[in-house]
Amino acid sequence: MKKKRILFICTGNVFRSMSAEYALKKYLTDNAISGWHISSAGIIAIKESIDQKILNVLKELGIKSINHKQKKLTGKMLNGYDVIIAMAENHKHFIKSKFNHKTVFLFNELAINKKESVWDIEDEVKDYLTNRKAIENKIERTIKYIFNKTPALFKNISERYFLFSEFVNGSKKHRNGFPFIELYGTKNTVAFMSIDIPEKEDGHILVIPKKRYEDISEIPKIVLNELIQSIVKIGTSIKVNHGGYNILLNNGIDAGQYILHTHFHLIPRSYNDEIGMEIWKNKKISSSDFVKLNNLLKKQINKG
Repeated sequence: MKKKRILFICTGNVFRSMSAEYALKKYLTDNAISGWHISSAGIIAIKESIDQKILNVLKELGIKSINHKQKKLTGKMLNGYDVIIAMAENHKHFIKSKFNHKTVFLFNELAINKKESVWDIEDEVKDYLTNRKAIENKIERTIKYIFNKTPALFKNISERYFLFSEFVNGSKKHRNGFPFIELYGTKNTVAFMSIDIPEKEDGHILVIPKKRYEDISEIPKIVLNELIQSIVKIGTSIKVNHGGYNILLNNGIDAGQYILHTHFHLIPRSYNDEIGMEIWKNKKISSSDFVKLNNLLKKQINKG
């Protein structure tokens, strides 16, 4: 199976992105998680030695072997990774403006859901040329912060980038433990029910390409045609018992796309159901009732 690839970016690739690379590698090793390739690079990456304090803190945190080689970021490198993580806002801006790479997250966006930078030494230690103690404190504080936030970072990467792919290959259930149930499928697409069901309706169906495409513009025409055909078929079955349905696509992070795998929402609608798009109150449902509802919807779809 193809490895999922993550690239951390900072300025020189000798402090923040390097520490994030080692932190995530250690987390994966400690938890026996395979199938990932982790690396780092710098937007400048002028040849320089790694501060001894950085090496000491990494060793203190359990990194036994440090054989780091600086890498300078290139467009070709960016295209070889699934997930691009910038350590600070200036790195994110550089990647988007220089390489026109659209989907770039800050480390803290994925770790703590805040658009905040992980600052460099010079950003926080104004007298860095003369204050060695402050530099060492900053180094230790930053590296320990990165290590501490890595589990949350990995959890959010796994969900936002790869959850639907793992549904398709059978390795994941819904986050509440409910089973993933295929309602309808074609060669390149699959439909399933979301666990976010409007309180006054009886379903919320997602239609996705089996292969992960972040943006609808990336999807080949043959797959797009299958997606539309699936939407029409499922929509026809919805209208047997409902007045209509909404089709919703959040395309891009700024448009509210959370899972970075293109997906169409089909929401059954009835007159005066008081549903506001994406602002509905969720139905309380047990796992067994969730399965029953899936089976009912599957029967309706297959009748069409």
